[in-house]
Amino acid sequence: MRPTTSGAAFAAANAAMIQGVDGASTVHVLLADCLRFLDADAAAVLVRVDRGLELMAATSHKATELELYQAQVHHGPCVETIDTGESVALTGEAELSRKWPDFARAMAAAGFTTVLASPMRWHDSVIGGLNIFWSSRTLSDDEMDLAQAFADISTLVLMQSPMADDLDTIAQRLRTALQGRVTIERAKGVLAQTDNLEMDEAFTRLVQVSDQTARPLSQVARDILDAIVTRRP
Repeated sequence: MRPTTSGAAFAAANAAMIQGVDGASTVHVLLADCLRFLDADAAAVLVRVDRGLELMAATSHKATELELYQAQVHHGPCVETIDTGESVALTGEAELSRKWPDFARAMAAAGFTTVLASPMRWHDSVIGGLNIFWSSRTLSDDEMDLAQAFADISTLVLMQSPMADDLDTIAQRLRTALQGRVTIERAKGVLAQTDNLEMDEAFTRLVQVSDQTARPLSQVARDILDAIVTRRP
């Protein structure tokens, strides 16, 4: 069963850290919980690795495209929150267009009108940003605080060590988590193809199997990929 409160979701993330579950698995699950508790339509995490931005996790194909676009052109709400360390919240195409005309068009094409980006801070560094999208929404202060709490716990999950202070160590931990993300994405593609699912449905299936079997998401993904290799002649 998935957590029924945000507090339970954070407790589950803490338990995963204690058990040594890899960061990519836990962040993917946190994003799924974030959608439920904020009644959002999509969410994603971008992280800063060396001098570039990399997609750590996303709940939908639309969110993936919007994050990759921001990483490529280096502008948009998630890029701004990483650069400034401050939350960014905008609602409506007109407001978005005044700030980021091209991104506003991409977001409108994806069917979203509201975006909230929350910084992922680790000590004196901003290691990434949590981006949340809604098709129609006016955000309250409590919802913005809850989004920041999800960004904070995601940061802790990715770092998982009091020794991760210097930039090289931070970058290495993020690269390791990104490898887990690649495994999860590959398994989503396999499920989508073999079970005739949309990518979003494949992600939901992975989360459900992880929850039902009490295994990390990346382990479920590896098992799916291993099964494909085993079946090959």
